[in-house]
Amino acid sequence: MITYIKAFFISIHCVIIAVLTILVSVFDRKGKITHYLSKLFGGGILFIAGVKVITEGRDLLDSESNYIFISNHLSYFDIPILMKAIPNNVRFIYKDTLTKIPVLGWGMYLGGYIPINRENVREAMKSLKKAALRIINGISVVIFPEGTRSPDGITGEFKRGMFVLADEAKVSLVPTTINGSEKILPKDKFKIRSGTVRVIFSKPLKYRKEKTFLEEIRNIIVSNRMNSENK
Repeated sequence: MITYIKAFFISIHCVIIAVLTILVSVFDRKGKITHYLSKLFGGGILFIAGVKVITEGRDLLDSESNYIFISNHLSYFDIPILMKAIPNNVRFIYKDTLTKIPVLGWGMYLGGYIPINRENVREAMKSLKKAALRIINGISVVIFPEGTRSPDGITGEFKRGMFVLADEAKVSLVPTTINGSEKILPKDKFKIRSGTVRVIFSKPLKYRKEKTFLEEIRNIIVSNRMNSENK
């Protein structure tokens, strides 16, 4: 019952933020207002759910710089968690079919979030190149290179397709580790639990066009998860 009450208020909150995003999109060309609305979006969801976010490594980031945040993926709550935790003006890549959802989908699209067609490789590459242009023009982007949420909490293989974005943008990449979100909303259960989630930002790494670079980032994230769980 508590989960359904939380879900109801989260839905209302999301609609309100989406409407505001649609309204300000007319004149918010640089996305600064949308940036603050995304903070309200993430913070509001976490407040309603009873989730506390602890961050480490924010001092390693320049809030005025543009990065690609490479993160593991454990839960639907990862998006509001990172919206709250990341200090930069950031957007997410999302499945293009979500754009068709009234209000919420429109808000994402007009807010500068990047739709991608995962079923069409050519269209996906076009989306990633558009995302790269937005990064060059002042927006940071989050990607989940596993492609989907981990079913068991173990960090999966990083797909190289998303690395096209890094090759196009040529900005520093930030290994970003989420720990604990799978307990807030398990993948196969509709139950929203309160709790604490830790987000760890590692030192930004300059992009290198090397086959081992993506695995290096994955190893950093896996190591951070193990160290965080031992605290």
